Amino acid sequence: MKQNIFNVLLACGAVAALSACSENSWNKDYLDGFEVPPVNSEVKATEYTMTADDYKALADLISAKDAAAETGDEKTLANVGENGYFMGNITAQKYVPMFLSSSSFPYFVANDGSTVLLTYKQSVGLPEICNEIYKASVYTLTNDDYKSVWGETNYALAFSPSCPAASYLPMILTKQYPGAESGQYALVNFNVSDKDPEFNPVQITPVKDVTPNSASYTLDGYVTAICKQGYILSDNTGSVLIYYGSSFDASKYLIGMRMQVSGKGSKYNGGLQISPSDEIEIAAVTYNYPSPETLTAASFDAYALQYAEANNNSTGIAAKYVKADVTFTSVGNYVNFKFDGATYTGSAYQATDPLKALIENNKSYTIEGYVMSANTDRTTKAPTYLNFIITSVNGKAVYGNAPEKPFEAAPVDVEKFADNALYKFDGTKWVASTEAYLISPMQIKEMGYSGSLSKTNAARVLPIFMKQTFPYAAEGDAKYIAYQSGAKYANCDQYVYNGSEWILNNGVEVKTGQWARIKGDWIFNPDVTISIPAVRNSEIGTQIYKPIVDWVKANKGTGYIDSYGNSEFYSGASYYYCNVNVSVKTAMGYSPWANTPENEIQNQMKHNFLYETLPYSLKENYPNANLIDGYTDPIIYEVSYVTYDNGKPENQNTNDTVRYEVTGPGQFKLIYSTWLGGKVSE
Repeated sequence: MKQNIFNVLLACGAVAALSACSENSWNKDYLDGFEVPPVNSEVKATEYTMTADDYKALADLISAKDAAAETGDEKTLANVGENGYFMGNITAQKYVPMFLSSSSFPYFVANDGSTVLLTYKQSVGLPEICNEIYKASVYTLTNDDYKSVWGETNYALAFSPSCPAASYLPMILTKQYPGAESGQYALVNFNVSDKDPEFNPVQITPVKDVTPNSASYTLDGYVTAICKQGYILSDNTGSVLIYYGSSFDASKYLIGMRMQVSGKGSKYNGGLQISPSDEIEIAAVTYNYPSPETLTAASFDAYALQYAEANNNSTGIAAKYVKADVTFTSVGNYVNFKFDGATYTGSAYQATDPLKALIENNKSYTIEGYVMSANTDRTTKAPTYLNFIITSVNGKAVYGNAPEKPFEAAPVDVEKFADNALYKFDGTKWVASTEAYLISPMQIKEMGYSGSLSKTNAARVLPIFMKQTFPYAAEGDAKYIAYQSGAKYANCDQYVYNGSEWILNNGVEVKTGQWARIKGDWIFNPDVTISIPAVRNSEIGTQIYKPIVDWVKANKGTGYIDSYGNSEFYSGASYYYCNVNVSVKTAMGYSPWANTPENEIQNQMKHNFLYETLPYSLKENYPNANLIDGYTDPIIYEVSYVTYDNGKPENQNTNDTVRYEVTGPGQFKLIYSTWLGGKVSE
């Protein structure tokens, strides 16, 4: 709909005259003192829409470049020329007069008093929700997040029917963003399974319950001593040898490794051991040994006898952590030592090179380690050697401690797919946002991209996606579409359906403003003047009065409408006669006025016109009427119209005027009326 109506159009002769001088018209901008005389004194008003070439021409004007340089906006001015719309500090109010005064504007020679209703493009920015989602945090759930859902040991890296994402994401986001502010968005990535995971927890057996009966066990403990053919595994109930034999690679192990070992219970030389079939390193800690039992000659011999007896029957004894002062008598293929006063000899079981490097033959040392078996004489069955796996010599560890490695239980495998959700913090809690349609990772994959969409790719594929996803959209429908645009970034676009295609809102609006030429300069003037002659079925009369007739019929009833349907007598508007008929005698013929005193009818009709029906029509015809940032003068809409009153035979038609001040979006405040004697007070 047109934004303004003017009395006089540009004369055809003026157009011809302007065309004739176009070759040298550039002199007005570039030659000092060159004056172009007025061409046609009848030029009053015109309407003009800026083209892409016009913005380029504006950006090339010396006056525009000088103005932009003063504010440091040279780059912005260049962008205006390139993009074809005003932006930033390069505003229409400031820069349009430069364009209107240049030879690039077809009517630059217009006389004072002329007006131009200019249609132009202005960058107004994207809707606020798009800006807020663009600032959203992008968070992908971690193993710890899934553990908070399922538990530390038995968990899956996905939500499921019994543990849906919506039940846990608010809690997870609250923990992740403790300082969230009201209105903050978060785009969350996670996995989903259509089925609940099946947990088969491992049955862990304490070391104290292991017996040498070939039963299968799974132990969970720490490496506490190492020899050439295995290691001691300790939990808080005891210690046992994990025996691999000659296939064992001692270099792969360090003290403090937490191992989960499965295998059969057995014994050798009276010592309890496990023949492993499987093992998993699940963590590592700085292992602190318990206080050792300090051996005496008697206790040394007692252990030798206990292990020998176990070797001769079906039992097996767990390893014991001890301390002893000994003298090594053999350091070679076999490492043996004497304990002063003891009957039996000690032996370092399957001694490794790191141990041998700490000792010398015929020297005494304080050792700590595990006594774990005893060799026996084949004939007498008496003990010959008490076997140890030594952990330290004179306080120096044989093997170092493993680097710290936190416990990480393995998740249960489930068939899962990637999904996402958009959440918003309402000031108290995180809630799922329904303000924007969020494109899922699966949908992005179907578009041919992996994980995210760039802004450029989104502009290419989203119109197609929208058409397929919303096949029943109506013209004018608008939707916000959110999507992940990078590993750490979210994005949001608004698309509007034009009846056949979804169009991206790029933050540029088409605007209309009025400029007037006053004393040789073009001045921004958003005032609107409307003149309605009493000419039957005139374009401007129909434009202003028909909405009034339709409104009265819909809101006040058909009793006010004449038999032809083109006039109403609630306020007197007629889009057939294009006047305002306030004749009392005529109005009395309409039933709604039957109980109103005759002397009150005309005043009431005028009141209805001034305060109800005409402001409604102005709002319908000028929906963009609003206050303008940076413009401080009142914005006035003036309407001149013809009043008809058959109660005044000598002067039935009078010319009247009404003025309104714009106070807000589509809001018109009455400030002047000839009906009311002029200026209208509050």
